[in-house]
Amino acid sequence: MGSFWLIMGAMLIGVPGATFIVLQLIAQHKRQIMAYEWSSAEVVRRGQRMDELEKLAKTAQQKITELNKQKFELEAQIAKLEKLASQAVAQETNHKTFSIGIYNSEVRRAHMMGEKHRQLDDKWGEINYVELNAASEDEVRRTIMRKFPPERGFVIESVQAVKK
Repeated sequence: MGSFWLIMGAMLIGVPGATFIVLQLIAQHKRQIMAYEWSSAEVVRRGQRMDELEKLAKTAQQKITELNKQKFELEAQIAKLEKLASQAVAQETNHKTFSIGIYNSEVRRAHMMGEKHRQLDDKWGEINYVELNAASEDEVRRTIMRKFPPERGFVIESVQAVKK
């Protein structure tokens, strides 16, 4: 059926016209093939790039986890050093050791609503005890309020001098 129309077209518009039409049809077919090949190659390339990005994200997440672990270890070491330093200062001066009970009201509120606080651990919903060396209870309260600001939900439950 297609040959019939080509023959009819050749008779009507002549051989040069029919040749032009055939060449246009061939060119259109080639463009479609090239577009398909590009499209499939692009899909493969994008798939490979997504795999690369997933690997990078996984590596970055592992590094973040590792750095957070190191951060917590360093914070624990800092706390130990601060305690040792405050004990040394207390021995040299006439400071007393105080035990401070502190909790975070925002963590408590989140826990009551069945949620987690976005920054602090659940343990801050309970009273945590910290020891501090200072000359007076007022100095203890000032120091604790700097480290654990009330604006962030920290509440000082108790301050008691520790008997040695």
